[in-house]
Amino acid sequence: MRGRRHVRWALIGVLLLFAVISTPSGLQNYALAQVKHSTASCDSETTTAAMRNCENLRYQQAEKALDSTYAELMKKLDETGREKLRAAEKVWLQYREADATFQADTARGGTLAPLIRITVMSDMTETRVAELKKSLQP
Repeated sequence: MRGRRHVRWALIGVLLLFAVISTPSGLQNYALAQVKHSTASCDSETTTAAMRNCENLRYQQAEKALDSTYAELMKKLDETGREKLRAAEKVWLQYREADATFQADTARGGTLAPLIRITVMSDMTETRVAELKKSLQP
Protein backbone atom coordinates (compact mmCIF):
# COMPACT_ATOMS: atom_id res chain seq x y z
CA MET A 1 0.00 0.00 0.00
CA ARG A 2 2.77 2.41 0.92
CA GLY A 3 4.52 1.85 -2.42
CA ARG A 4 1.37 2.74 -4.33
CA ARG A 5 1.07 5.97 -2.40
CA HIS A 6 4.62 6.96 -3.36
CA VAL A 7 3.95 6.09 -6.99
CA ARG A 8 0.75 8.12 -6.91
CA TRP A 9 2.54 11.18 -5.48
CA ALA A 10 5.38 10.79 -7.96
CA LEU A 11 2.86 10.66 -10.81
CA ILE A 12 1.08 13.75 -9.51
CA GLY A 13 4.43 15.54 -9.28
CA VAL A 14 5.35 14.59 -12.84
CA LEU A 15 1.96 15.74 -14.12
CA LEU A 16 2.27 19.06 -12.31
CA LEU A 17 5.79 19.55 -13.61
CA PHE A 18 4.62 18.77 -17.14
CA ALA A 19 1.79 21.28 -16.78
CA VAL A 20 4.24 23.94 -15.63
CA ILE A 21 6.90 23.38 -18.25
CA SER A 22 4.51 22.86 -21.15
CA THR A 23 3.38 26.48 -20.98
CA PRO A 24 5.37 29.18 -22.78
CA SER A 25 8.51 29.91 -20.77
CA GLY A 26 7.20 27.48 -18.13
CA LEU A 27 10.55 25.75 -17.76
CA GLN A 28 12.29 29.03 -17.12
CA ASN A 29 9.64 30.06 -14.58
CA TYR A 30 9.92 26.69 -12.84
CA ALA A 31 13.69 26.97 -12.69
CA LEU A 32 13.52 30.50 -11.34
CA ALA A 33 11.04 29.38 -8.67
CA GLN A 34 13.58 26.79 -7.52
CA VAL A 35 16.22 29.49 -7.25
CA LYS A 36 14.01 31.82 -5.20
CA HIS A 37 14.59 29.66 -2.14
CA SER A 38 17.98 31.28 -1.81
CA THR A 39 18.87 33.58 1.05
CA ALA A 40 18.13 37.30 0.95
CA SER A 41 21.80 38.10 0.30
CA CYS A 42 21.57 36.31 -3.04
CA ASP A 43 18.42 38.14 -4.11
CA SER A 44 20.36 41.21 -5.19
CA GLU A 45 22.44 39.26 -7.70
CA THR A 46 21.41 39.77 -11.32
CA THR A 47 23.48 37.34 -13.36
CA THR A 48 23.39 33.57 -13.31
CA ALA A 49 27.11 33.44 -12.52
CA ALA A 50 26.75 35.82 -9.57
CA MET A 51 23.76 33.86 -8.26
CA ARG A 52 25.76 30.63 -8.54
CA ASN A 53 28.68 32.15 -6.65
CA CYS A 54 26.35 33.34 -3.92
CA GLU A 55 24.62 29.95 -3.69
CA ASN A 56 28.00 28.22 -3.58
CA LEU A 57 28.91 30.32 -0.56
CA ARG A 58 25.57 29.54 1.07
CA TYR A 59 26.12 25.85 0.42
CA GLN A 60 29.61 25.97 1.95
CA GLN A 61 28.19 27.64 5.07
CA ALA A 62 25.41 25.05 5.28
CA GLU A 63 27.95 22.21 4.92
CA LYS A 64 30.04 23.66 7.77
CA ALA A 65 26.95 23.89 9.95
CA LEU A 66 26.00 20.32 9.03
CA ASP A 67 29.47 18.99 9.86
CA SER A 68 29.48 20.82 13.18
CA THR A 69 25.98 19.71 14.17
CA TYR A 70 26.68 16.14 13.10
CA ALA A 71 29.87 16.03 15.20
CA GLU A 72 28.05 17.47 18.20
CA LEU A 73 25.28 14.90 17.89
CA MET A 74 27.77 12.04 17.49
CA LYS A 75 29.33 13.02 20.84
CA LYS A 76 25.92 12.87 22.50
CA LEU A 77 24.90 9.42 21.20
CA ASP A 78 25.89 5.99 22.43
CA GLU A 79 27.52 3.52 20.02
CA THR A 80 24.20 2.16 18.71
CA GLY A 81 22.92 5.68 18.11
CA ARG A 82 26.14 6.66 16.33
CA GLU A 83 25.85 3.65 14.01
CA LYS A 84 22.27 4.54 13.19
CA LEU A 85 23.14 8.19 12.57
CA ARG A 86 26.05 7.19 10.28
CA ALA A 87 23.73 4.94 8.28
CA ALA A 88 21.02 7.60 8.07
CA GLU A 89 23.48 10.29 7.05
CA LYS A 90 25.00 8.10 4.34
CA VAL A 91 21.58 7.50 2.79
CA TRP A 92 20.56 11.14 3.24
CA LEU A 93 23.70 12.34 1.41
CA GLN A 94 22.89 10.03 -1.50
CA TYR A 95 19.30 11.25 -1.54
CA ARG A 96 20.36 14.91 -1.47
CA GLU A 97 22.67 14.37 -4.43
CA ALA A 98 20.06 12.44 -6.41
CA ASP A 99 17.26 14.92 -5.70
CA ALA A 100 19.38 17.95 -6.57
CA THR A 101 20.46 16.31 -9.81
CA PHE A 102 16.86 15.41 -10.62
CA GLN A 103 15.56 18.92 -9.95
CA ALA A 104 18.36 20.52 -11.97
CA ASP A 105 17.39 18.29 -14.88
CA THR A 106 14.36 20.53 -15.47
CA ALA A 107 16.84 22.94 -17.05
CA ARG A 108 19.00 20.25 -18.67
CA GLY A 109 21.75 21.77 -20.76
CA GLY A 110 20.89 25.30 -19.72
CA THR A 111 22.80 27.76 -17.59
CA LEU A 112 20.18 27.52 -14.84
CA ALA A 113 20.78 23.80 -14.23
CA PRO A 114 23.86 24.22 -12.01
CA LEU A 115 22.17 27.07 -10.16
CA ILE A 116 19.09 24.96 -9.46
CA ARG A 117 21.28 22.09 -8.31
CA ILE A 118 23.34 24.13 -5.83
CA THR A 119 20.21 25.89 -4.55
CA VAL A 120 18.53 22.55 -3.85
CA MET A 121 21.72 21.29 -2.17
CA SER A 122 21.81 24.41 0.03
CA ASP A 123 18.13 24.22 0.93
CA MET A 124 18.27 20.53 1.78
CA THR A 125 21.45 20.93 3.82
CA GLU A 126 20.00 23.79 5.84
CA THR A 127 16.89 21.68 6.50
CA ARG A 128 19.05 18.72 7.57
CA VAL A 129 20.95 20.93 10.03
CA ALA A 130 17.65 21.95 11.60
CA GLU A 131 16.56 18.29 11.81
CA LEU A 132 19.80 17.25 13.53
CA LYS A 133 19.61 20.19 15.91
CA LYS A 134 16.21 18.94 17.05
CA SER A 135 17.89 15.66 18.01
CA LEU A 136 20.33 17.60 20.20
CA GLN A 137 17.52 18.94 22.35
CA PRO A 138 16.78 17.02 25.56
